Amino acid sequence: MASLLSSRIVRALSLFAALTLPAGCIIEGSPGRNNLVNTPQYAGCPAVQASGGSGLIGLGSERNNYFLLETYTFPGYYVLDDYGTVIVDQIRSSVDEDDATFRIVSGLADSRCISFESSLHPGVYLNHQQGVVHMNSATNDLAFAEDATFCARPGLADSYHLSFESCGNPGMYLNHNEGYMYVSDEPGRAFEQDATFLLAVPSY
Repeated sequence: MASLLSSRIVRALSLFAALTLPAGCIIEGSPGRNNLVNTPQYAGCPAVQASGGSGLIGLGSERNNYFLLETYTFPGYYVLDDYGTVIVDQIRSSVDEDDATFRIVSGLADSRCISFESSLHPGVYLNHQQGVVHMNSATNDLAFAEDATFCARPGLADSYHLSFESCGNPGMYLNHNEGYMYVSDEPGRAFEQDATFLLAVPSY
């Protein structure tokens, strides 16, 4: 875990550089580009359309690389795949670290945003269903693609960290509550902290 501490510093510096660039330098891909069929008129994530791309962080250098999602509220606690249920817990073994490692890829619904693919199970993505976050195999439809796509923003609690807005639900963010992961929106500082994360590099 020693590498995680140094990765926090690197991540903070890279986010500072990204946030000081013009929005056009951060956002990658043409509007609405995706790999789905029968969506030629798709304009892209509603979250991006609502903001006009303002504040969107493309995470270009992080794409196709593997990361852990560490919570801002509880340092040392990470987002893990627990047999399809997505939880927040400490990493106590190499098995836990495998379950907590995701590959950041271009968003299934919109290449300007991202999706989180399981490191252990290619083709399985972090997604939400009625606000509850799961890991599921991708299906070739726009509804799943939107539910598995998140738009990276400056952290709600700390702009040098990250928050992830739901592609299909503008204003709703990936967050944790009592050990489980959700997509929702609530007022207040506590929610902002629970919806803020840090990318950390796996130890292997």
